[in-house]
Amino acid sequence: MSAGPVVGLLGCGRIGALYAEHLAALGPHRLVCVDVAPERAEALARKAASGAVADSVATLLSRGCDAALVTAATTSHPELVEELIAVGVPTLCEKPLAVDPATTEALGRAAERRGVPLWVGFQRRFDPGFAALRNRAAAGDLGRTLVLRLVSHDMTPPPFARLRESGSVFTDLMLHDFDLVRWLTGRTVVRVTADGAALSCPELAELGDFDTVTAMLRLDDGTLAVLSAGRRQPLGYDVRAELLGEHGNLEAGPAGTAEPGAADAPAPRFQGYWDRFATAYRAQLRAFLTTASGGPPDPAAGGWHDSHAALRCALAAERSAAGGSVPVAP
Repeated sequence: MSAGPVVGLLGCGRIGALYAEHLAALGPHRLVCVDVAPERAEALARKAASGAVADSVATLLSRGCDAALVTAATTSHPELVEELIAVGVPTLCEKPLAVDPATTEALGRAAERRGVPLWVGFQRRFDPGFAALRNRAAAGDLGRTLVLRLVSHDMTPPPFARLRESGSVFTDLMLHDFDLVRWLTGRTVVRVTADGAALSCPELAELGDFDTVTAMLRLDDGTLAVLSAGRRQPLGYDVRAELLGEHGNLEAGPAGTAEPGAADAPAPRFQGYWDRFATAYRAQLRAFLTTASGGPPDPAAGGWHDSHAALRCALAAERSAAGGSVPVAP
């Protein structure tokens, strides 16, 4: 087994495999896989050159663990994160940290008391295009921000079983957008007006959920943000942003065209988050491991405060979609 830090991977599904792949490109490490399905952990460990398996988090911790990646089901995040930070293991948890604000804050406060790095996987912050958009807006290139537009559409819906566990489209898919609004503008969301429909995946109505949603956010300086998200976009995974200011506008992310002469059915731009944000995932993981080894925190990192704020927006959007505009509590 190669030398290097021991990195625990808690959850060996698709997102866990993605992290393992990027981890392999970042230098020597020892990966230890933990999963409720032992065969899944064993398969991923075999695939990783430096992989091993632990039958539980307790076993992983008893062997020694320098950093942990929590990529298991959303409902298991609080228990896993609590166990890791209790023994001081720097942790990067996929979003959301928890599905309710109180638990999110309790976990965050516990990490702060122990001085344990606790990151939440808002990898879009590490995307070069979004980062450049934020930097230019902060530098005043556009003057005062007037409107921020965000688009977030899956190519195909995730498995229905996963959607049963991950919360609504607002707390799952759109959580990234609620975080980006705050990160790109540096402002606080004070009001949300949202709506949704089950158009291409009518079975989501059984869960009280939607496959197509919109939201309009008012920020604390009066700026407006307009968001759309959905579970089906046949032309490819589509995530982008446009910031309109007094002096012009800037865009980040791929976009199609309806101009005459354009191809009627272009090949899919991206299949999903794994290829659209490959660079961002690797940059986020590299920065996290640097912090976990004692280096400084990265200013782009998403923490529990960010997960808490984005979750409050998502819950406000859920209430609004049921009827009316909803203030966002501080």
